[in-house]
Amino acid sequence: MEFGETLKSSFRTLWSHKLRSALTMLGIVIGTGALVAVMSLVAGLNAAVAAQFQSVGTDIVSVSKYPWVQMGDTEEYRNRADITEEDAEAVELLDSVGLVAPNIHTRRNVTHEGSNVRGTLITGTTPEYETIDNFSVREGRFITEFDVERRRSAAVLGTDVARELFEFTDPLEKKVRIGGHSFTVVGLLEEKGDILGSSLDDLVIVPFSTFEKLFGHRRSVVIDCQPAPGMPMDRTVEDIRQIMRIRRKVPRGEPDDFAVNTQDDLASFYRQITGALYMAMLGIVALSLLVGGIGVMNVMLVSVAERTREIGVRKAIGARRFDITSQFLVESIFLTCLGGIIGILGGSGIGLLVRRLTPLPAAVTPVAVALAVAFALVTGLLFGVYPASRAGRLNPIEALRYE
Repeated sequence: MEFGETLKSSFRTLWSHKLRSALTMLGIVIGTGALVAVMSLVAGLNAAVAAQFQSVGTDIVSVSKYPWVQMGDTEEYRNRADITEEDAEAVELLDSVGLVAPNIHTRRNVTHEGSNVRGTLITGTTPEYETIDNFSVREGRFITEFDVERRRSAAVLGTDVARELFEFTDPLEKKVRIGGHSFTVVGLLEEKGDILGSSLDDLVIVPFSTFEKLFGHRRSVVIDCQPAPGMPMDRTVEDIRQIMRIRRKVPRGEPDDFAVNTQDDLASFYRQITGALYMAMLGIVALSLLVGGIGVMNVMLVSVAERTREIGVRKAIGARRFDITSQFLVESIFLTCLGGIIGILGGSGIGLLVRRLTPLPAAVTPVAVALAVAFALVTGLLFGVYPASRAGRLNPIEALRYE
């Protein structure tokens, strides 16, 4: 039989047992649908996280007492010596370093005429912080060198804080109280969104010197900086690490007692999360396809038994073993591929629904569709080989006697 006739015959056979075929395809539908849905969600998550990383800044080197991603004993991090403003001045002298912005942080309540925002991040820093950490001012201005030199009580509000305190009024030149101290609002920041579930807009930025004066200077400084123009990131990171080890008298062979953080650290942590998600997805897909494949094999063996006499007749009038084997194998592959197509449509629908109903930009990728089709095809091939070969090996005389 030609391939086209074999395909038509397979379709007629499956159509004549619609309910049985539908139940057999269920495992394949679930497996391929889960694959496409999860990969579309991960693709959307990747796009969202990439945008969040971009909002933070792509070329930041941040020197701090604590790593951005903390693994292991946190007590060891707490016992480290604080990083100082003098360390920031030493880093600024490096040829491989461009802009430098020392910054210190605390959390305080921010109030205005009865409105209160609890536990807001208060950051004391210098004007370079705006460029290094990729902040944009929506209204007013950022803090200036004059603010730092004169220890002025100027404050730049993040959008979350401005929204809570000044829902219906213009915040510029209004007074707010931060931890009991009065500040004048001089600027409003553009919204930056979240990164890994943490809001970047729940903050207030004040001059570094003012922060030290009002909230204390005995805090560990964070040194945010950028590589000098044309300087590779790796070179900048290594130079900073060396100067910090020298200043902190870290013996040769001992680990750093500080952290030099880059966006690669966050990206690596994110890859660990998505890697675990992918492994869980593969487990679900593998289990679903195994169940579906066993169902396909079972149905194909039943089909061989039901059509034993038909196989005998066909062999008696000249059908070859290859003809019989290929027909049953095509039926198996056709069944799983049809289930794969239904699963792809279902998974794509889930991805589109998530994209429409949530901020996550889920997207069905060609790779997900190709993998789903490949899994369905391979499942049909692997689990259809035994029933097909069994049909092809039937003795025509015994098959004709079969009742």
